[in-house]
Amino acid sequence: MSSSLKQPIDKPIELIWNGFRACQDVSPPPPDRVAYPGIPKHCLIFHIANADHLERRLNDGKWLRSPSYPGGFTFVPAQQAPEWLWDEEVELLELYLPPSHLEQVAIESFEQPPQQIELIDRFAIRDPFLEQLALAFMTELNSGTPFNKLYVESLQNVLAVHLLRQHCAITVRDSNTPEGLPQVKLRQVIDYIKSHFEQEIKLAELAKVANMSPHHFGKRFKQSTGMPPHQYVMKCRIEQARKLLSNPQFSIAEVGQQLGFYDQSHFTHTFRKHTTLTPQQYRDRL
Repeated sequence: MSSSLKQPIDKPIELIWNGFRACQDVSPPPPDRVAYPGIPKHCLIFHIANADHLERRLNDGKWLRSPSYPGGFTFVPAQQAPEWLWDEEVELLELYLPPSHLEQVAIESFEQPPQQIELIDRFAIRDPFLEQLALAFMTELNSGTPFNKLYVESLQNVLAVHLLRQHCAITVRDSNTPEGLPQVKLRQVIDYIKSHFEQEIKLAELAKVANMSPHHFGKRFKQSTGMPPHQYVMKCRIEQARKLLSNPQFSIAEVGQQLGFYDQSHFTHTFRKHTTLTPQQYRDRL
């Protein structure tokens, strides 16, 4: 685990989008066992920092006890009422996912989708792939800039597919998917991207242009272009920024606005991240 993730945070950081929520926070130990009501979303709890001893039960059932270390996960399936006890202050990332999203991804992405999807109760487990997804969400949470909705949608879909494959009481397999997007559809999607730079481009919108599910679209788009949709959209925005910056009639603020950045600071931060130069430095070198 990266040592940077062991730094404490001063206040909760959260991201909310289309029913999904990610929240990073520090939780002091309670004086005694604490009970919470069940909620309509699945909750995945990722242990970020500080060793701890954890106890938990669901719906007044059997108590489970385990040491809890950074990198571990505990799940609370939707509508399950948890009761907790932990000994030390811990830093956690909580991911809240609507069951309807798992169901939708199962219907769109797998052959013979099940009638009912049940997330398995997991307690103090390790899952390297899930850990990498958690770190990706944390990077977005701590970026200091408005979150990239297209990227978050992509991460959410990858999370759902992984849960369906590894952590649900079902057996699923991928549908047969042709290699890449047909050239006509790929061109339509790229044209849509380039004509909507000023807007927040969503994964569902790109999938709709290609007339397929977001999950299938994401896989086939990457097969065609070599990168996921959110990276491709950003690459196109940076390429267009270079072109616009070469035209002195546009101010830097106007260039950022035309490309859908929230403000000049957001544009400057993103442009420098991808080119190592600020927009002004890039313009000065022309």
